[in-house]
Amino acid sequence: MELSGMIFKYAVENNKQVIISTAKLLGFWDGKIMVFESENDSETLMDFMVFEKSVQNDAAYQRFYNTAPKLDDLQQVNMNGILNFHSSIFEVKSIDSKECTIVLEDLMDANQIEYILMDIGMSKTAHAGFVLFTRLIPIRDVNMTSGVSFGFEKSNRDKLLSALSLAEFKKRRKLTKTELYILMNEKNKQYGVETRTE
Repeated sequence: MELSGMIFKYAVENNKQVIISTAKLLGFWDGKIMVFESENDSETLMDFMVFEKSVQNDAAYQRFYNTAPKLDDLQQVNMNGILNFHSSIFEVKSIDSKECTIVLEDLMDANQIEYILMDIGMSKTAHAGFVLFTRLIPIRDVNMTSGVSFGFEKSNRDKLLSALSLAEFKKRRKLTKTELYILMNEKNKQYGVETRTE
């Protein structure tokens, strides 16, 4: 979170237009002011500005890294994870609440690859079958989230995947990571459930 905060500060410093453009993409701008429906919306905006392309050629985390920042060892480990993040729609297969780990299956991968997510809050509030859009950041032998996740009940799984298929059909190609984030944010507003990450 500290490193993401540094990158966010780098992204918005002296650049009000980037904030407005990003807010418009996510539906948080009403023409004059920022409008948030929940306290999670500001985190969604920050997460998007750090990890996704909005008005720049490269996402803020990549532009920040290209400046060769001075990072301590832990920050460098986290930066390496950020540079290799993987965002997708996942289904919770199992949870180990003692170890605070969750086994996730990638629903957008034909090979149904599984990932281990370490998250205290999610391991206590999610359940098998829960569907999650999140960004996994590999740190050593586990994954963390970037801090923002959109959760959906199992009953909405097919509706969510149908919305993805329809969006890709309309564009006649796979969605970019940024387009996927925007779509999942939209669906989260319609029928998402609150998630807790730590």
